[in-house]
Amino acid sequence: MKVPAQYPAPESFLAALTQPFDSIAGRRVVEPFGIAWSDAIALDRGLDIYHISAPPAGIHLTFKHEGMVFDHDYPDDGKGPFLLTDCAFWGDVESFESYKGPIWRNLTFSDTIADAEGKLGPPTKVGRYDIHAWELPDFKLTIHWKSPNSIRVISYWMKQRD
Repeated sequence: MKVPAQYPAPESFLAALTQPFDSIAGRRVVEPFGIAWSDAIALDRGLDIYHISAPPAGIHLTFKHEGMVFDHDYPDDGKGPFLLTDCAFWGDVESFESYKGPIWRNLTFSDTIADAEGKLGPPTKVGRYDIHAWELPDFKLTIHWKSPNSIRVISYWMKQRD
């Protein structure tokens, strides 16, 4: 894995949500980082959920079997397809370098809550650990602050079906 010369646009990550790892949209976000499926680490709970972390690039991706995502029967054979369900962009945290690429609505890791609300509007929910969530038309965005002007992580999540 590597730090890309050119980071994918935020819209590329959003387009890749719910898309297979090896789809055109999926490749558009993993190839710049030199990420291969062999980098994916399976959860040890017997679930078809895989994590890919690239600490030097400040990114973490989660992929789930489409049967889990869309709640239908599927063979537990580890063959997929595996869909991107969330992307985490790390800011102020010890185990990752800060993500240097563009983030949706020009969010930055030094944004305060007021800055984020100015860019996104009021959050839909403020949850446990003071994680702010915005339910947007096509995806969910969460921000977890480490301190008032230091964001720990910004994440894009696929929308859950009602």
